[in-house]
Amino acid sequence: MPGTVLRALTAVAIVLPAAASAQALGERIDSLVNAHIRAEGLQRSRVLETATMLSDGFGPRLAGSPEYRRAAEWARKELASYGLANAALEPWGKRRGRSWTVDGQSMEMVAPYYARLVAYPKAWSPPTAGIVRGTPMVVTIRNDSDLVHYKGKLRGKIVLAGAASDPAHPDLARFQPLGARFTDVELDSMRRITKPGDPADYWDDADGYAENVARRQRIAFLLKREGVAAWLEPSHNANAVVVSSYQAYDGDVSGAVPAFVVARADYDRVVHLIDAKVPVTLQLSLRSRYVPDDSTGYNVVAELPGTDSTLRDEVVMVGGHFDSWSPGTGATDNAAGSAVAMEALRILKAINATPRRTIRVALWDGEEHEDYFGSMGYVKKHFGDPETMRLLPAQAKVSAYFNIDHGTGRVRGIYTQANVPVRPVFDQLLAPFADLGAATTTLKNEGSTDHMPFVSVGIPAFVFIQDPIDYESRTHHSNLDVAGVLLRDDLAQAATVVASVLYHVANRDELLPRMPVPPPHKK
Repeated sequence: MPGTVLRALTAVAIVLPAAASAQALGERIDSLVNAHIRAEGLQRSRVLETATMLSDGFGPRLAGSPEYRRAAEWARKELASYGLANAALEPWGKRRGRSWTVDGQSMEMVAPYYARLVAYPKAWSPPTAGIVRGTPMVVTIRNDSDLVHYKGKLRGKIVLAGAASDPAHPDLARFQPLGARFTDVELDSMRRITKPGDPADYWDDADGYAENVARRQRIAFLLKREGVAAWLEPSHNANAVVVSSYQAYDGDVSGAVPAFVVARADYDRVVHLIDAKVPVTLQLSLRSRYVPDDSTGYNVVAELPGTDSTLRDEVVMVGGHFDSWSPGTGATDNAAGSAVAMEALRILKAINATPRRTIRVALWDGEEHEDYFGSMGYVKKHFGDPETMRLLPAQAKVSAYFNIDHGTGRVRGIYTQANVPVRPVFDQLLAPFADLGAATTTLKNEGSTDHMPFVSVGIPAFVFIQDPIDYESRTHHSNLDVAGVLLRDDLAQAATVVASVLYHVANRDELLPRMPVPPPHKK
């Protein structure tokens, strides 16, 4: 998922009233079905195998890439093999970028001594002109105007984007544990929150994003015009190589300068040598290519049909994004969430559950650019256009959309997105899983993932709270995001809890409570 999503939580003095009893509020909990869900989900789990195949089995699932398409085809077949109905790759629209893949890459320091450097190409980067060898040059370019200082000086150069890390101001994250779970105090703080906070809607969530993308693209083209041979940036995470892109998914940047993100320690080593006036020679290459395709984007969908003749055309949805970044294999972001969503429906089918409403899983294309291409395309196609707020009939028949996209950690509860009436419902649905640590609800608004398009057209959409583990500290968008970091027991717990929530929401007499429909978005 894009952006930093695990924000600091502050407890407030006001304590919300405890949820009323299940009997008083009328939520019927099927203990027998929950027992079957637990047995299937915890004792016969297939979620780790699914997540491993989706990640390491196919490689990075960059939106529009051949790897994405192969993984999506496998997921569709897997969902169909569970016995689910209507398993398909559903087109959501036309991509504006190009299909891209990497055939090879290398980066070495060959003087003053030999060292293999850890580096990964920025997504959609064009290839280098064969092997590039030369003396690197450090520059400071934050805006277009900064290029004036280097006019005519960059042709044929390997250019490094700025100074080394300042040893006088070390990264404070270095002194924090790499992995952690939510503590009881943190979960209690979540529960006590009375001000949900931003983002309130899809556009608040993406505020300023397009402008930042456009700035990076302009600089990339200007560097190419100056004749730069390759552009090197340091990873902003000292623990791993975190790779960004030129955002070519939303445009063609094949004419930009070839670019890499370098491990912080290796980047600093090169810059320190340059600062010390030691002659340095780097040698690098990138064999990337743009692959012809039909430019159509696809989501993966399947469903467990409802059994109640009066309710089966109503829907409960679950999903997460299927695409990933390119340096690792997208295991925690978000093969994990995709596998949990798939496993939740597998569990329900395996135990012959009979939900009254239809339960639909959707795995989204194009989330990793904060435009939510796949989920927004789906919402516009099926439910309505948030810019005009012209709603389609199916919008009124969605009880809820649940998103899972916070890594490999176990589920600890649900962000209710400021929906006060729904909170006691979720309190009751989660209560049977308190022994598994999944009993927290919070009014907090959580953003930066695929529930936001649903929120934008007035559909109740929620995010599962998950233990952070080492998501932000090590795996998010990084070269270390591979299947070896997945936690089997956490994923099995998550799928078990999700399956029960989906089943019970699908079996309620009424749809879940809704927030007021937002006004049309004015550009």
